[in-house]
Amino acid sequence: RVMNSLGQSHFKKGDYAQASRYFQMAAADDPDHADYVHNLATARWKQGDVAGAEQLYRQSLDINPMHQPSYHSLAKMLKETNRVEEAHDLLAMWGDTQPYLAEPHVEMAWLNRETGNPGGAEESLRRALNVDPKNSTALAHLGQVYEDQGRSGEAVAMYRRSLHKDWRQPGVKRRIASLNQPQWQTTPQGTQLANQ
Repeated sequence: RVMNSLGQSHFKKGDYAQASRYFQMAAADDPDHADYVHNLATARWKQGDVAGAEQLYRQSLDINPMHQPSYHSLAKMLKETNRVEEAHDLLAMWGDTQPYLAEPHVEMAWLNRETGNPGGAEESLRRALNVDPKNSTALAHLGQVYEDQGRSGEAVAMYRRSLHKDWRQPGVKRRIASLNQPQWQTTPQGTQLANQ
């Protein structure tokens, strides 16, 4: 844990070479700890070693086939290296092999949203909520999809449901506050509330 903490400290400072060195030591000390292998993969990716990072993310998933951070990071890396179809297949396979988890659907929603498919994102989040109706992450992401579509009232409702399940989400609180602020518009008669 000490090596992993040191690696995280260097990573936050942007010193990815030192972070990689400490994460490597943490993973060597506890090779069955998926978090350590994931962190090493992320540091290697930041250093530009895409092939090495991919191998380590897959190793992390071999250690723990339910490791959400590794699925997310690997899918993100695949997307950013123009391998969106592979990212989609990775997340679809996760959902197929572990249908009792909401997380694969939340990750698929993220990928759909990132690739400009809000309808697919909404559908994936509804699947996640079918699996786990109280999933605060899925509720918050569905609120974001609604907000992106200009459906402010529905967005606020989802954000509130998410906070009801997990109140420790400052970003969600900020979104609610932002959506609840009066919207102003300028007209020939002067500035007015947009909802007048």
